[in-house]
Amino acid sequence: MTPATLIARKEAGELLFSLRGLAWLLALCAALSVFTLLLIGSTELSLLDNAQVVYDMAGLITVMAALLAIIIGIDATAGERERGSLVPLLLVPTPRHNILLGKLGGILIAWAAMYLLSVPYVWAVGSTGQNLGEGLALVALLGTPVVVTFGFIGLALGCWVPSSRAGLMTGMIALAVSASPLLIGPSLRQSAIGRIFDTINPISGAVNAYDAVIIDSQAILAQWPGMAVTLIWLAAALMLAVAGFNRLSA
Repeated sequence: MTPATLIARKEAGELLFSLRGLAWLLALCAALSVFTLLLIGSTELSLLDNAQVVYDMAGLITVMAALLAIIIGIDATAGERERGSLVPLLLVPTPRHNILLGKLGGILIAWAAMYLLSVPYVWAVGSTGQNLGEGLALVALLGTPVVVTFGFIGLALGCWVPSSRAGLMTGMIALAVSASPLLIGPSLRQSAIGRIFDTINPISGAVNAYDAVIIDSQAILAQWPGMAVTLIWLAAALMLAVAGFNRLSA
């Protein structure tokens, strides 16, 4: 078994089978339950077209997963440095990229668990509507690079900033800015600045693809511009994380 696999198993075990893991899984279920009950129980919201409801759930899942990835990434570097467990890991005779891959493996396993938990909720609110299967497939296809991107950003912030608190504050601000397309109205997004921001924002690329496939019934393969934006951000976040890991001193 490779060092990266061992680290990924350790990270996944802490995230899924510890008290901390149970806490975030319960928090995730509570958030999805509240949002689902809001859509089903509210008279006005329950009148939304099923495609719109699936689109809303897809955006919520993506942003929540990005938030989880940032928190895990920062804790896996800055958090472990403050707890004194990062230095022994860096002294292990293995290349730094193996440690980075192991940390990323933990984030991906957490994202897989989150995605599987969210499927019944999406099914509950959108099973009678159109493009449910396509929407779930697109969340897996575009949500994964978005989650990995923010995971790399979290890992990089944990390497570059002096404390986990500073990293969390910076990561939350970055995520809030990136997730703003879900908060501002369509009219603001159609302005010149809004269109530019949509073009370069990784979450906008995913959200716009969700809109096109789930609501407008366009083909998934036609959403390559959104995928291209997320892949560019993924490559940039990877380089930032690699540079951060290389600067860590044992």
